[in-house]
Amino acid sequence: MKMVISVIGLGYVGLPLAHAFSSKYKVIGFDIANWRVKELKKGYDRTLELSREQVEEAISQWNGVTTNLEDIRGLLWYYFRLTVPNFPIRIRTLKGRI
Repeated sequence: MKMVISVIGLGYVGLPLAHAFSSKYKVIGFDIANWRVKELKKGYDRTLELSREQVEEAISQWNGVTTNLEDIRGLLWYYFRLTVPNFPIRIRTLKGRI
C-alpha cells in the first residue's frame, strides 16, 4: 500500500512540494481557502510556481485537493506549510480537528 501524505497549505511552497511528493506518493492537498482550491482544480496557480500543465498533472496524480478536513482525517503523514502572517489563525482553525 502506498503512503498517503496530506500537504496542508497550497501556496507558493506547499503546492510545488505537493507536486514533488506526488511523483512517489499519494497526496491529498488541503487549503483552508475555498477560492484557492477552486483555482487549482481549474489548473490555475496565482503564485506562478507551477505552469497550468504542472498543476493539471499534479491534480490528476493526487487523491484530491480539498478544503474539507474530513478528507484528510486519519492520515498518518501531514506536512504543514502555512504562511507566517496567517499561522496563528490557521493553526487555531485546524487545532483539534485532524
